[in-house]
Amino acid sequence: MAIEPRPQEQAETESQTRNVDRSRAVTAKTLEKIDELVLRSTPQFYELWYRYFDGDPEILKAISAHQGPLDEITCQKFYNQYLSSLAHDAALHKASNAVEKSITTVGETIEAARVVTSEFGTAMGMASAKAKAAKSIEEVRDTLSAIIVSTEKMAAQNQALESKLAAMTAQITEIKQHLETARQEATTDSVTGIANRKTFDQRLGVDIEEATTAHTPLVLLMLDIDHFKKFNEKLGSETADQVLRLVARTLLGNVKGRDVAARYGIDEFAILLPGTSLKSGIQVAEILRHAIESKEITDKASNQKLGSITLSIGVAKYREGEDIMAFIDRAEGALAEAKKGGRNRVRVAVENKASPRATE
Repeated sequence: MAIEPRPQEQAETESQTRNVDRSRAVTAKTLEKIDELVLRSTPQFYELWYRYFDGDPEILKAISAHQGPLDEITCQKFYNQYLSSLAHDAALHKASNAVEKSITTVGETIEAARVVTSEFGTAMGMASAKAKAAKSIEEVRDTLSAIIVSTEKMAAQNQALESKLAAMTAQITEIKQHLETARQEATTDSVTGIANRKTFDQRLGVDIEEATTAHTPLVLLMLDIDHFKKFNEKLGSETADQVLRLVARTLLGNVKGRDVAARYGIDEFAILLPGTSLKSGIQVAEILRHAIESKEITDKASNQKLGSITLSIGVAKYREGEDIMAFIDRAEGALAEAKKGGRNRVRVAVENKASPRATE
């Protein structure tokens, strides 16, 4: 007689089925939208609309707020802004050109200063010889006048060099600030200020590779704000954004080192805990859950108490050889179980699936 699967294993299987169905639905909507807008079937447009229907918060917000036509030019702009590295590359190219120009200018000034310094040395040598050979006060006075002219020329050149160096320092400082701004815009969520979905995807790949190579643990937390949609509809997007920022700050306050907290969806967050055991990952999840439920939301404008919020959290430990989507699916499956079990709780994904067994 076949043994019935354990509830958690059954829940995981159901979750994986739901995720596959959802992925197919998102793909269908994506292709339908591309056809509706008469767009070319390029990887860029596919990725843009797949992310849109998959709930990428920044893309969803930007496209939903757009009033004009969604033609290829507009869609390409959205792709370049939110998914492509072109904007960051352009900022880097601009910064490189500016630095090169500054270095060239200062180099020319230094070369001019070197020439003047050489001329100054020659002039001083000649003045010294003239002073020793002087037979009259007039000759000494002429020598001193020549020294003064050479010294003033040298001082002016040094002043020009100092001025150019100061200008270059200021420009490089400004360039660094612009590059940092470009990096922040490319890697962070505009509402919460923490890592965005793209950054999370990149880090997840890196952390999985490291966990596989070094045989170290990696834990993923998927977190969802309970009843966020109702909260948003009742109190408005401004207060909802305030809630998102509160959750983001709480997550950042409870991660450390190489941990990464990111906004994964509209009301969903993800945390990567490299080098962390499953037990420690569960502890982090419980700490976060308690930290959120203990906070009270206050309307900044009216100072009115709006109540509290809670988090449901799914925890999964990476299995060596597991692909990225399977890892995420297990964490999301555990999150779904936390929701199904009453919300405001932590659920853990099955770490090792038991192979089917049968008895006589």
